[in-house]
Amino acid sequence: MSQSNTLNTQRPLLATHHFTYSFVGLALMSGITIGMNKILVTLLALHLNAESWQIGLLIGAESLSMMLMSLPAGIFISRFSARWVYAISSLGAMTLYPLIGYSTSWYLAAIFLFIAGICIPFRVVAMNTSWLERLPEVGTSRGGWYRGTLMLGIGLVGPLLGNLVSSHLGIQGSYWITSLLFAVMSFYGFTILSRTRAADRAKSVRGGVKEMLQYLTDPMVRQVCIYDGLGGMVRGFFGTFIIVIAVRQFHWTAQQGITLMVVEGAAFVAVLLLLGHVVAKLGENLTYNLSHASLIIGLAFLGLSSGVVGLLVGAVLQAIGQAFNHLVNISRLAHSGKNMGHVSGLFTMVGMAGSFVGATLGGFLSKGFVLQDIFLLWIPIWLAVCPGFRAFISSNFKKLAA
Repeated sequence: MSQSNTLNTQRPLLATHHFTYSFVGLALMSGITIGMNKILVTLLALHLNAESWQIGLLIGAESLSMMLMSLPAGIFISRFSARWVYAISSLGAMTLYPLIGYSTSWYLAAIFLFIAGICIPFRVVAMNTSWLERLPEVGTSRGGWYRGTLMLGIGLVGPLLGNLVSSHLGIQGSYWITSLLFAVMSFYGFTILSRTRAADRAKSVRGGVKEMLQYLTDPMVRQVCIYDGLGGMVRGFFGTFIIVIAVRQFHWTAQQGITLMVVEGAAFVAVLLLLGHVVAKLGENLTYNLSHASLIIGLAFLGLSSGVVGLLVGAVLQAIGQAFNHLVNISRLAHSGKNMGHVSGLFTMVGMAGSFVGATLGGFLSKGFVLQDIFLLWIPIWLAVCPGFRAFISSNFKKLAA
């Protein structure tokens, strides 16, 4: 289960330098589209007067379909190449996403989101695979460029454009703009993404999925997946409910809530784009500990603050923690020597699963908890997996035992 399982029948389409900048351009455009869609779904949910648990299910529906298709996406990409899978799935998203804007109820919107969401993991895994394949030559210091530019679109440019476009064209017109962007990305992605195909293409999807799941027996892959899955849970809850908390609990305008999301996205992007070299200097374990500490403190601020400053501090700290956590994860996978199509499919699946759990579980917990308090519930989970905290507890237990 190494990269020997794949066969590069042709040389890469672009030289390293050209690939890097072309790829981050595609990532930025993709992020803008995702960011616009996230804002449009939230605005649609508020327009439909959906309750918190309904909003959780609504956004969780998309995450669920994305989670379910992530492993098959890795198989198809290994078999048919990233560029073909990306191009076709982008055309599918172009066709399906405008339907969401015409929903007249939250559950109809959830159905459309579930169907449209089937296309997204094929796009995400195709990009992950292409980036992981070429990251050793691109350089670890640039490892965060992909996620950074993607999040620049998701957390900053996309929400701002979504808010601007929806105020002029409405929700339905805005979805048609995102449809046009999917069409452009289909052709753009086809020209730059990987042409690598598996040497053995006769294996069934079921057999391929079973082989991918076996990677979880590798301690390194399992740890990376746990950290990214938990990060996805926090991201899923924050992205789904931070605007709802701002509007319904603090009585802010939707635009003020979007601003909070934008600040969080800007902090995330800044770390990924500018501080990738820090991981190499500090080492994996120290970076993990610092990132998890930042994330935990950020969650405490988000859960306990009652004013703008505290929420902004919390959003920034948890974003910094998430970013460094991702930098270590992606570096470890890129240098693992595994089949990149399979590993990126598994990596995408756990992230999607985390987002699904964060959105839906947060929605259901809102029946018994104040939405803001749910940020505090993620803290003990992160403490349980943080290597520094576990080592501290273990050391104290040994001293007591002695």
